[in-house]
Amino acid sequence: MKEALKSWISLFLVVGGVITSLTTHAASSDYKIQAEDILKVTVFDEPSLTRETRVHGSGTIVYPLLESVQVAGMTAREVGDKIRNLLAADFLVNPQVQVDILEYSAQTYSVMGEVRLPSTYKLPAERSIDIVEAISQAGGVTPNGKKNSIELYRDGKRTKYDLDDLLLQKQRNKDPKKLILIKAGDVINIPERFF
Repeated sequence: MKEALKSWISLFLVVGGVITSLTTHAASSDYKIQAEDILKVTVFDEPSLTRETRVHGSGTIVYPLLESVQVAGMTAREVGDKIRNLLAADFLVNPQVQVDILEYSAQTYSVMGEVRLPSTYKLPAERSIDIVEAISQAGGVTPNGKKNSIELYRDGKRTKYDLDDLLLQKQRNKDPKKLILIKAGDVINIPERFF
């Protein structure tokens, strides 16, 4: 019991100490547009070309004069540059285009097994989270959890991790790119340990 409480406190201290650095890692300017996102395209001094539009499942938006524009996998700035170039090629002289993401598509991950709050969680669109923070969001590992056998299921593959190793890696690595970041659709499972 004492060891479990010690681990629990360590987890919160580590997560609390690095959340600030993780928040700045994946700013919305780095976000890659996905299907179901809602964008606002503004062309300055051309109000008829300002539009709010949802990204279709095909990764495209419908836009006046250009019809269908492929945007999935691009940042908002890249989409703005693309639309500006397309409009400048045939329709406008030096258009000024800005693209904003009004709403992010719902991306989720799940934490199951021996955690205090097993559930499906919304993946923040504005920043990245790593596996330690994801487990913390679920209330942390219970005393019955096998913390040396954390399972991450991604794209049909299972990878095992040791929570103590993950915590140590998080303390040493201030570069969030070296952490195990959670992706949409990931499932984290903490198995029960048998005494």
